[in-house]
Amino acid sequence: MILKIESIYYMKKISMFLAGLLVFGSLFAQQKFEGAIYDVKTKEKLPYVNLIWLGTKKGTSTDSLGNFSLPINNKAKKLVVSYVGYHNDTIMVDKPMANVKLFLKENNTMLSAISINERKQSSFFSKMSVEQKEIISSEGLKHLACCNLGESFENTASVDVGYSDAVSGSKQIQLLGLTGVYSQLLLENMPFLRGLSAPFGLGYVPGSWMESISISKGVANVLNGYETVTGQINLEYDKPMNADPFFLNLYMNSELKGELNLKSNIKVNDRLYTGLLLHSSYNWQEIDHLGMDGFMDYPKQSQFNVANRWQYEGKGFHSHTLVNYLHERRTGGQLGFNHDMRGDTALYGLGGDVDRLHFFTKNGWVVGHSGSIGTQITGTYFKNNQFFGLNNYMGEQGDVYGNFIFANETRHAHQYSVGTSMRYTNLKEDYVAIGNNTLFNTALHQYNKAFYKEEIVPGAFGQFSFIYGEKFTATAGLRYDYNSHYQENLITPRFHFRWKINKDLILRGAAGKGYRSANIIADNFGILASSRQITINEDLKMEDAFNGGLNIHKSFKTKDEREFSITMDYYYTNFLNQVIMDLDQDPRKAIFYNLNGKSYSNSFQMDILLEPIKSFTITLAGRYNDVKTTYNGVLMEKPYVSKVKGLVVLSYKTKYDKWMFDLTTQFNGKQRIPNNIGDKQGYSDPYIFMLGQVTRKFKNFDVYVGCENITNYTQDTPVIGADRPFSNNFDASVVYAPVMGRLFYAGLRLTIK
Repeated sequence: MILKIESIYYMKKISMFLAGLLVFGSLFAQQKFEGAIYDVKTKEKLPYVNLIWLGTKKGTSTDSLGNFSLPINNKAKKLVVSYVGYHNDTIMVDKPMANVKLFLKENNTMLSAISINERKQSSFFSKMSVEQKEIISSEGLKHLACCNLGESFENTASVDVGYSDAVSGSKQIQLLGLTGVYSQLLLENMPFLRGLSAPFGLGYVPGSWMESISISKGVANVLNGYETVTGQINLEYDKPMNADPFFLNLYMNSELKGELNLKSNIKVNDRLYTGLLLHSSYNWQEIDHLGMDGFMDYPKQSQFNVANRWQYEGKGFHSHTLVNYLHERRTGGQLGFNHDMRGDTALYGLGGDVDRLHFFTKNGWVVGHSGSIGTQITGTYFKNNQFFGLNNYMGEQGDVYGNFIFANETRHAHQYSVGTSMRYTNLKEDYVAIGNNTLFNTALHQYNKAFYKEEIVPGAFGQFSFIYGEKFTATAGLRYDYNSHYQENLITPRFHFRWKINKDLILRGAAGKGYRSANIIADNFGILASSRQITINEDLKMEDAFNGGLNIHKSFKTKDEREFSITMDYYYTNFLNQVIMDLDQDPRKAIFYNLNGKSYSNSFQMDILLEPIKSFTITLAGRYNDVKTTYNGVLMEKPYVSKVKGLVVLSYKTKYDKWMFDLTTQFNGKQRIPNNIGDKQGYSDPYIFMLGQVTRKFKNFDVYVGCENITNYTQDTPVIGADRPFSNNFDASVVYAPVMGRLFYAGLRLTIK
């Protein structure tokens, strides 16, 4: 791919800052004890093993892949390793060590002879983190087709995923009843999918690349910036040091969409590791199952996605670097339309090309006995060239972010972090359209500041954690940023606490502010699949909101290690300013203006995990959302938000996990439908969505088959005015139910250990 000089010129403006960041960070070194715990017989890594420094309440646990890392404790030289139902033991740790391998064996009291054979959890709520975190592990991702990130949330009630329109394939998430743009999406705790990447970004992350997904509700800590309002979703990719040498996943569905995912990891030497991640998908079928309206149910699509990452684990120095390139082409619209027919009025077509180049590098060192230095640098170049009928959209964004963090402990073992950050964003949205016989051109618009932005955002932050053993932790943070585009000084206070009331009962709370810069086309991409005319009433300001909430988690295990838990949470979001898209004033217009009145979200959720018999788990969840916004002076329910949602997940595994059976049932309540030119007005009907999968595991490979939308429930008339798509009576953006019918799929996963 050849990048024009003018599309990357702005990266030079902060190159000196980033270079200085790395040079300054390289002056320090880190002391940690880290490695992995294995089963001595199977050589498989063991997840969720506890490691606690003797005489303290500090420690860690192995992650979903059996890896651990914790700072050396100079006061406690002995490390206690424990696991429910197994012998505890203690090992001596008197110096930093990397790549430690501990082999565990059953029927002995020595550490080298501990047996740990508990199954990996598919998903769970973290008991150790200060923030509320729901973790979907790599094992949990195997219970679904999980072709990409957008298909990874079916078994959780926290996140909703739906199509933004009926023809383009664009998806969006909801968290706490608000669209995903108010949630921060991170890759290994660094900004990832933001800005113009949002419309199709959920499809840019192959499911098999992910090690885990962490979902946090409410505001996050101040280290990751000011953009979190409703929550944070953090993705962890496979690490080459710990991942299998080779993995292959083949997938095909009944629409003849095929996918190939490949991962290969190599140990270069004892300290350096590298991995290659490859994804390719292709869908060439034109299928119309939805009312025979003449439109493809899903666009023809091809995607090529490749990443290379490097991991260095030296004595006191750790480094991770990744480079990722993606190209995607979509072609949809009326049956028979091809990409080279762009601009033709014989058939209505849509589609385009996306090119995305992303990189990150993060490095860590330790200062003294308990301090550490961390640097993170990440950058993205994104180009999206799309068309909808005769309307053309060109989105281009360059984004570079870097931070420097110093963390340490006080004399009394409390913790603090301070740091600085810098972001440079250059964003352009060129859109030329004709709606209601009126020409719309972003370049000529009176308020074109909404479409052309150059943001330079320097920032500084600090946070302090008061730690009272495992019993209580409170973290208070504050950051300051200056946004050059809006010329605003942004003060972001945030507070979190975790109170372990007893061994099995934990109470958490969080409160704080968040800000974001709205991108009115990328944030609402579905309106491009309609004849609505975009109208902007005024200069659009930065969005500003407060969020606060509480979470309580109760868990216990039976004598035979069956697990039960209940989790309840409530979160409130209140906007001081919000960029409103008003679809109700005029069914042929999308009117944008700043909030003048109230806008808020109340979200309550309960999750119950049951294991009535060994290896058979039942997850029950219910959620209630009360989301309202002031539209043209009237406080109304926000459209396309289910007030009520229910979830039932049944999962059963046979002995040695040879067979896995999964069935998910979702109940989706009614949604308010905004004013539109179609016949469906008021509220949608509630509906049930079901999906299931059966997996058979062999020694080195798995075979899986499944079905999505088992009941074949689809929305009536998803494309309004399908017979006159070039008129003012066309709208494919009114989507409140599935637009794809029953879908069967099958796949193969091959692993070489």
